[in-house]
Amino acid sequence: MTAAVAACAENQAPSESGGDGATPSVAVNFGVGVDPAYSPIYLADQEKLFQANGLDVTVTQFQEGTGGLDAILAKQGQITASTESSLLNRATRGDIKGLAVFSQSPSFIKLVARSGIADVAGIKKYGVVPGTVNEYATNKVLDSKGISRDSVEFVNASPAEMPALLQRGDVDGYIMWEPWPSRGVANGGKVLLTSGDIGYVYNLVIGVDGAWYEANKETAKKVVQTIGQACEQLTKDPAKAGTVTEKAIKVPAAEAQTLLEGVQCQVRDFTDDDLKRYAEIAQFQQDSKIVTQKADPSAVMVKGNV
Repeated sequence: MTAAVAACAENQAPSESGGDGATPSVAVNFGVGVDPAYSPIYLADQEKLFQANGLDVTVTQFQEGTGGLDAILAKQGQITASTESSLLNRATRGDIKGLAVFSQSPSFIKLVARSGIADVAGIKKYGVVPGTVNEYATNKVLDSKGISRDSVEFVNASPAEMPALLQRGDVDGYIMWEPWPSRGVANGGKVLLTSGDIGYVYNLVIGVDGAWYEANKETAKKVVQTIGQACEQLTKDPAKAGTVTEKAIKVPAAEAQTLLEGVQCQVRDFTDDDLKRYAEIAQFQQDSKIVTQKADPSAVMVKGNV
């Protein structure tokens, strides 16, 4: 799938517009990835929920969820959606904050192995997307099975490359978010476990440029509220997730709806348990030399935006 990356103006910090119904004075570029998990943002965009709430939001698709975070670091975006792992990673490089969780699931991230491999012990070459939740989840798989990182090989690639690498035998397996596990199965692979089996329930988080947030808190909160409204619609009518995903990224509606089974779409504030788990992720990133200085989740995740 090709990311449609639009040109964006530099981050601005204008004053907030007036009350409801006022012409929006704050233009927002909202970066998202290209998988069904971003369906509430796709819905809010396609059904003009942002506009209905007095927001001037442009949704920009990137091949990976980290693309929106990188746009913020480059001062070409204001808000994004990504896994908590990716956000913590990028928060060590610049002023990025998390505003709320909007999606979580123990089963959306799956470990798929190539044909002929029946268990985790048989995986000697892992496909890895450096700095993403995939790398963290790979480590969780190894730890859960008592396998040393030094005893396996890591092959760096993009998510879209993984199914073909699996089919060719260039990697033995990878643990990834949908639709890439299902693509691997279509290429002859087999799902061995889900992230919930290794004690990890992933979160998708709404992230924001920290300085922009300080100058535009009301706009940021309205964006969070709008995603909450989209989640409410998807919870009431799950078929909508398939429809908006197909339009946004060309994944067939029925397939997208199936892939999202078990995913809870609900905007909520961060909990103490969240912050504890995020601290574990941040520590892993430092221990694995993914970052030189770990992020502080209690400082990065800002409560009170829901």
